[in-house]
Amino acid sequence: MLKNKLSVRQICIIMCVYGAASKLMLYPTTMAAACGNLLWASILLNTALQSAIVWGVCFLSERTGVTFFELVQRGLGKTVARIIYAVYAVYFLFSAFAPMVEQQLMVHEAFYDTIPSILVFLPFFIFAVYAGSKGLTNAGRTAEICLPVFAVTVFLLLVMSAMECDFSALLPFGARKFSEVLSGCGRGFFRFDGGAVMLMFMGNYEKTKRSSLKIALSSAIGGITVAAVAAVFWAVYSDLAVVQYFAITKISIFFSAISLIGRTDLLAVYALDIAMLFSIVLNIQLASYALTKVFARPLTSIYSLALNAVLIVLAFALNNKFALVQSLASSVLGWATLACAYVLPLAAWGLKFMGGRREKA
Repeated sequence: MLKNKLSVRQICIIMCVYGAASKLMLYPTTMAAACGNLLWASILLNTALQSAIVWGVCFLSERTGVTFFELVQRGLGKTVARIIYAVYAVYFLFSAFAPMVEQQLMVHEAFYDTIPSILVFLPFFIFAVYAGSKGLTNAGRTAEICLPVFAVTVFLLLVMSAMECDFSALLPFGARKFSEVLSGCGRGFFRFDGGAVMLMFMGNYEKTKRSSLKIALSSAIGGITVAAVAAVFWAVYSDLAVVQYFAITKISIFFSAISLIGRTDLLAVYALDIAMLFSIVLNIQLASYALTKVFARPLTSIYSLALNAVLIVLAFALNNKFALVQSLASSVLGWATLACAYVLPLAAWGLKFMGGRREKA
């Protein structure tokens, strides 16, 4: 369907920009608490794992030329394919909730003097219902718009913070045990769902020369960007980083010009928030896309409305329970990510051979 067609360039931008934007809110603080001055190492390790899985899914897409739904249908039948896509719809729905809550709190802290009512955040759902009803092609086009915004704002924030950094705070590397780095990987594992995203993109783009490598490298660049922000964050705050929430809004606060012209860095944060919003909505778009396969009806507007209704109910039910949301995300959603973004993409290679044998028979 034209509504879900993407280019390799668009997928590269999604994996890099959206993959990084969704991790720049609370993730650096979480890793600071888990790994201390080696927070960047944990991020890079998870990035390497994700990029490897992304490459595997891209290569599978090139070898088969079909969507994941068609691949499962060939090997296990249409009913199983619909069940698996229903699981992915639920997975992406809940994958949107944790960053949505982080987004709400970040906006409240960065742009409000006092904590406003949750009703102030309700316009997000109007935007999410509209964007979620659009196909994957729309996600690719908005990603192209977000690329320059993301690149410029992150660069400016890093430049403004660089003069106040003490990179010696990142030393010595041997001060932390490797087990702490692995623990950090586990706590942030649910954020690295690139394999699941690529399964939904599978078969919806035309392969080009070295497209698998390009997409995998884009995923890696996004992770390296997050690691760089996290390293700068620790270089600015050192041991105090564990109590500084929403790193991207804090790393430039000591820029010398701010004392003269005010918090102009918040303009960059405000612009960067555009990319963060679209990275969250991508999960709703993917869930809506999965439901079109489950019900075999392209009723994306209805699906988006239903998905956002669930998110609104959860937002009110878990309002002011941020710690619980983070705990559930790192545990329950972490295991779900392992299954949907790592195990099933690997299992898809087995389905390729099953489908081939069935066709020969």
